[in-house]
Amino acid sequence: MGIEKMSLLSVEGSVNDLENALMACCDSRRFQITTSGAVLRNLNEQNPYLGVYSKMHDMAVNLGVKAKHCDFKSLSYETPEDFENYFENIGSRYDEISGKLAEVNRVLEEHKSTDAYVRHLTGLNVSFHDLFTLKYVKIRIGRLPAENEQKLKYYASKCFVFMPFERSKDYVYGIYFAPKSLIDFADNIMNSLCFERTMLPDYLEDNAENADKKLAELIEAEGKQKEDLEKQLDGFRKELEGEFAGVMCKLKYKSDCFELRKKAVISDGKFSFSGFCPTRECDILREELKKASPEIQCIEIPVDKKKASEDIPVKLKNNWFVRPFEMFVKMYGLPSYSAFDPTPYVAITYMILFGLMFGDVGQGFVVLLLGLLLTRLTKNGLAPIMTRLGIFSMLGGCIYGSVFGIETIIPPIYHRSDIWGGVCKMFGGLGIPEHPDSIFEVATVVLLFALAIGIVLILISMIFNMVLKFKAGKTGEALFGVNGVCGIVLYASLVVGLICQLLYGIPLMTAPYVICLIVLPAVLMFFKEPLMNAMAHKKSEEPFKIGNFIISNVIELFEAAISFLSNTMSYLRIGGFVLSHAGFMLVVSMMSGVGTGAPVTAGGIVGYVFGNILVMGIEGFLVAIQVLRLEFYEIFNRFYEGGGSDFKPVEIKLDAE
Repeated sequence: MGIEKMSLLSVEGSVNDLENALMACCDSRRFQITTSGAVLRNLNEQNPYLGVYSKMHDMAVNLGVKAKHCDFKSLSYETPEDFENYFENIGSRYDEISGKLAEVNRVLEEHKSTDAYVRHLTGLNVSFHDLFTLKYVKIRIGRLPAENEQKLKYYASKCFVFMPFERSKDYVYGIYFAPKSLIDFADNIMNSLCFERTMLPDYLEDNAENADKKLAELIEAEGKQKEDLEKQLDGFRKELEGEFAGVMCKLKYKSDCFELRKKAVISDGKFSFSGFCPTRECDILREELKKASPEIQCIEIPVDKKKASEDIPVKLKNNWFVRPFEMFVKMYGLPSYSAFDPTPYVAITYMILFGLMFGDVGQGFVVLLLGLLLTRLTKNGLAPIMTRLGIFSMLGGCIYGSVFGIETIIPPIYHRSDIWGGVCKMFGGLGIPEHPDSIFEVATVVLLFALAIGIVLILISMIFNMVLKFKAGKTGEALFGVNGVCGIVLYASLVVGLICQLLYGIPLMTAPYVICLIVLPAVLMFFKEPLMNAMAHKKSEEPFKIGNFIISNVIELFEAAISFLSNTMSYLRIGGFVLSHAGFMLVVSMMSGVGTGAPVTAGGIVGYVFGNILVMGIEGFLVAIQVLRLEFYEIFNRFYEGGGSDFKPVEIKLDAE
């Protein structure tokens, strides 16, 4: 587990083999090409494959043909002209069928829209021809918003008449008449009332009822014509599925490889390009390049982690169990190539914290099953995480004895005398009941254990930081930093001293203890900068000012103290969610009657199931977010620095853009 070792590969050969070399690298999906930065001969060349690929891609989308990787070695198409000729041959037939279909669809939609309106005018028993050829009167057909119909009363004395034919919830369909000389005046009034005029086609000369029949006949004939054209298009698509997909795949490879040529150096008939490949996969890539052309040379240079630059790509390498949690690390930021991969630590702490905060055997089992189902049906990265969280929720439920909120099936830890007796002795001074009935009676213990978990995780994170600083050669930071040796001694001494003093009455906070383990580390942290300069045998770049020095270091120490306190208190949320989960499930049990000893009804069972679903949905979501917050703000901040770049091997993507 950790960060995959990388090697720098230099690929060289005859310029005639450049395309084969690039295609082999794309096929392998294990090579990230780098930009050489040289002035290239082909830098300004236009990609000759891009235009025809765009046209073929549009055709594929319209036909519903899914692009996919397939074997195209048997295809004879090589040059841009070959692909253009292929597309012209199939494109003419496609354009003919699709053009006819588009025209039929246009006419069909027009007729359907017209017919839908004509049906509102079936009460008008006069032919449209007679109405629209009147010599002295003009007619407008359309619809008026229903709320504006009453406003027509204000225009009753005007020289136009509105006749409604049909009313719907929102509109009044009708016709208005006006003398030819006053039609403009009438139009202005009706437009102010939001009248929507409809222009009927010239071929509708009969009355509305006969026009409706005529339109129905046209719609039926055009529907059959549409079905025939769709069958032709479907047959055309089936004919293309095999060869078309192969041609498109090969064309995409050639187009993308041509773009990659810009990252190669071409000189005197030779090419060369370089990139990164996981060290353990270099031999595989070398063999694939040899298959592409025996003349291609591949030189490998392993990258030394201690001397690695910041631009080395990072590929995380973890086992199957913790690999899904790489998603959280990438959300915060990948580590640099020479740094430390925190994925295993994140996975372990996340699962433990989630299991403690969402501890329930039954609900954890549901989360486990849901995770397995989503893993099988989808590619969602959270699905495999859910399976692991479900397992740890079940383990947490065994501690609390909770099975869908019922605590009588599995005895909780506070009902196990052999374990609880030791807990009572450990916290004897707090008056903990020896035989508690519910988890709420031991809330103090729950919160104290939450603080204990936080203290342990903070110390582990600080130790990680110290070790990483020593490995990176930053001895000063490792010794005198807030998360270095001094910070660890100061924080641990404060915690141990307060626990002994407050819980057990042991007067550990004596003068020698305070001076050696609290004051001295704080003083060393205060003088961190001059001590680091002295160790490095260098002088400060800025002139020393006693006032600025005191103020800045006092503020830094104050921030360190606040962070120790706030980070530790943040872990109280673990105990808070344990108690809130128990409280939610107690309410569900009391309202449904399940698990209380009372008679259970069908309605109670339904309410119990619904309550469990509600708790799993809301509380599970909140716990997942709160644990992630603890990881990012309370753990990562103490030792982890991102800044790495992801390993992105060159590959041909055929997904529909």
